[in-house]
Amino acid sequence: MAKNKTFEEKMKELEEKVTLLESGEVGLEESIGIITRAAAIIKELEKELDDTEGKLKLLDLKTDEITPLSEDEA
Repeated sequence: MAKNKTFEEKMKELEEKVTLLESGEVGLEESIGIITRAAAIIKELEKELDDTEGKLKLLDLKTDEITPLSEDEA
């Protein structure tokens, strides 16, 4: 069973994919595979950020109340 990557590991992998594409050293077919994987990574990162945002909306350590953050605090 594969270990789940951390947010930082996913970001590093995405950066590596972008660098590889920017190098121009890969062919069309390989580029399509790289882009497909990069899109999947982006989707995973967005979900993780959304989940984290949801958790943060529940935290208000000053009052112990469950309140959403205002747009100014986000």
